[in-house]
Formats: sequence, structure tokens, C-alpha cells
Amino acid sequence: MDPIIVDLTSENPVYEMSSACMECYREGTTRLMLTSIPYFKEIIVSSFSCEHCNNFNSSVQPASTHAAKGVRYTLTASNITDLNRQVIKSEFATITVPEIDLEIPREAQKGSSSTVEGFLTKTRDGLLDKQPERREVCPDIAEQIDKFCSRLDNLLLVETPFTFILEDPTGNSFVENPNAPEADPFLKTEHYIRSKDDEDLLGITEIKEAQDDEGEEKPQVVQNEESEVITFEAMCNACGKEAVCNMKEVQIPFFKKILLMANICDHCGYKDSEVKSAGGIAEKGQRIKLKMTDSDMDLDRDILKSETASVNILELGVQLTSGALGGRFTTIEGLLNQVKDQLESVNPFSLGDSATRSSASKMSEVIQGIQDIIDHKKLVELIVEDPAGNSYIQNVYAPDEDPNLTVEFYERTEEDNDELGITDMKTEGYEEDAS
Repeated sequence: MDPIIVDLTSENPVYEMSSACMECYREGTTRLMLTSIPYFKEIIVSSFSCEHCNNFNSSVQPASTHAAKGVRYTLTASNITDLNRQVIKSEFATITVPEIDLEIPREAQKGSSSTVEGFLTKTRDGLLDKQPERREVCPDIAEQIDKFCSRLDNLLLVETPFTFILEDPTGNSFVENPNAPEADPFLKTEHYIRSKDDEDLLGITEIKEAQDDEGEEKPQVVQNEESEVITFEAMCNACGKEAVCNMKEVQIPFFKKILLMANICDHCGYKDSEVKSAGGIAEKGQRIKLKMTDSDMDLDRDILKSETASVNILELGVQLTSGALGGRFTTIEGLLNQVKDQLESVNPFSLGDSATRSSASKMSEVIQGIQDIIDHKKLVELIVEDPAGNSYIQNVYAPDEDPNLTVEFYERTEEDNDELGITDMKTEGYEEDAS
């Protein structure tokens, strides 16, 4: 049987079917193409056309499952170049521009791939579409729309910076980072746990309730006294059904205790693992530098990267911000493989047919550079910076000092404390507030 979803080529099969036109209610044609964008995701490209009234529309929808967490991109557009950034907006994503109180809801321009300027100009054109009729029927509303569109036109001149926010509970939307794999100082990416309202919107709640109605046996909390593994009920991030989470507390020599968590779903086969600190936030931030001198020894070092840590390889210009990869307990070689996979998967516009020659060349060089490290052909300095102080690289000379490993402690900035939630944390006198 031939695969349904194939790589993107000029010979992709297109499926046609008859469907009703929502403008004239006569019969039109819907065309579907299921394909895979290199280094991004599987998608469904659809278009509808009506030969009777010439109505036409198109959309792009992800064919893969929801990501484990929602995503929020905050772009500070400060020049005309920022308007050219590529954007993928899923059918559940919203776009906001606080400076002019603009919100593009999930129902508008859903399943679209365009640029920052493209989304804003399409919004303006949509508002102006029925203006002649409005000026005759509701002149006051038409005047307000004209004023708003004028503000939108001035915004597109980028005479002053503005904020472009893309939020998607499915995690399937994207804003281009032209500096990839380096961090973008004007683009902030946040991954968040979906709320109850988000789960209702995505249909995850209905799946859970249906499973409860079916009376399926739920996994109970079980503790294995011999191995000290705790098993409890969880939810699968891929299909939304009940899954099993195994958790074990592990003591890392010369460091601290951590929690190893593994999720397994018997329904769809999805597996995931995560590492969390068993302690609290350290008093100071931590910066760990490893100067590689021996590939055989250094690639086999254990490394704990907490979910708040960033990873830098200055020689290659690689910067993975906090939140990327989540918490990981692996070896240096394992982490480099995950970094390489991450760069390929989250930068669809830096690779493939849509990439410019310079960006594709730069990204390919970086990925090849990481592969050279893994293949013992290159030695670099690896820097792990964690404001929470919960990351670790193995000292192979322990308990003696490691001449190639340095650990620096630093005072956190106000922004670091805000990201960790320390700024709003109150540990004294909270009983009085409660009363």
C-alpha cells in the first residue's frame, strides 16, 4: 500500500472531491494534498473553488499530532526586514498586536503560511472589503474602520517598534528566526502547559470524558519498593488518552537528587521522558563550561540539562535558549544529537526549498559542525547556563578537580527571577494575606 503522506515534490498526488460552496450553495471542488515539509511537519494543503460564483479559498493544516505543550512567540518588529519573517499560523492560533489593539482570532486566516506583513495586510484588506456599503449604511462604523486601517498602515512603515504575538495551544505554529541557529534577541519563544480551556478547544477533554464513560481501568499509583519506581496515571501528549508515567528519584554523585520521568501510552505508542530537579531553585545561577580535549572521554560524560538551562557552542554560533529540549539527562554525545535534531525540526525556513541560499548554507554548516563533533573530528567548548542552578556536567576526575571543567556562580538578573517565578513568590506572611 502506498503511503498517504509523501515528501513535497512537483508530482504529489492531489485528491479531488465535490463539496458545497458556502457563497452560492452550489457544487464546487475541494482539492487535498497530503505532504511533508522537510525539517518541519506533515501537513494537509487544501483548496476550494466554485466555477459558478468564482469563490476560492485555501488553507494549510497540520497532519501530525499536537505538540506536548502550547507555544507563544513574541516578536519585537523594529525594521522593515522583520516584516519579511515567515509565519505559520495553525487553525487554533491567534495573533495580537497590542500597540493598536489588534487581534486576529483563530477563525481568521486559519491554517495559513505567510509573512508578518502578509498577515497584517490581509487583515487590513479584509476590513476595507465592505467599506463602500458600510459608508452608506453605518457611516460611523466605517469611519472608525478607516481610522484603524490608517493606524495599521502606519504600523507597517515600522517607524516605531511594535510587538507581534503568535500564540498556539497546539504548538504547531511558527515564526522564523533569521539568525538560526543563534538566538534571536528580538524573538522570544515560550512553551507552556495547556489550560483547561485549551484542552476543551482542542477536544482533549472530550477524549478523556469519553474514556471515563467507557469505564476503562485507570492505572493506579503503584510504588515498587525494590526499585523505588512510582507509577501513576497521566495524559498522553500525542492522543490525549490515559497513559502511564513512571517516576524514579536518582542521586547524581557529587551533585544532587533528580526525578526521572517516563511517559508511555498503550493507545498510540507515544513515549517521552523528562528530567526535573528534586530540589528547589539554587541561591545563585550557574554557568558550566566544558573545554573538550579528548572526544572519547568528553562525549561519554553524563550531562543533566534542566528545562531552565540554555546550551551554547560559541565556535559554531549555536545557542539553544531555555525551554528548548526540556529537561534531559544523557551524555554529551546524546545531547549533541538532540541539539542537531532540534535545529533541523524547528527551523523549516532555514532548510529546504523555501530557504535562501545564505541561510541554508549557514544552517547546513552548523549541523555538519555538530556532526563533526559527534564523529570525533572537532573539539569545542560547551557552555550550559542555568539561572536555576540545577544543571550538571560529570567531573570524570572526581573527587579531584577537573582541569577542563569550570563552574561559575552568578547573581540572577531581575528578568531571570521573573522567568523563574521568584519575583512574585512570597514565602513569609502569606497567612495574613489569606485571612
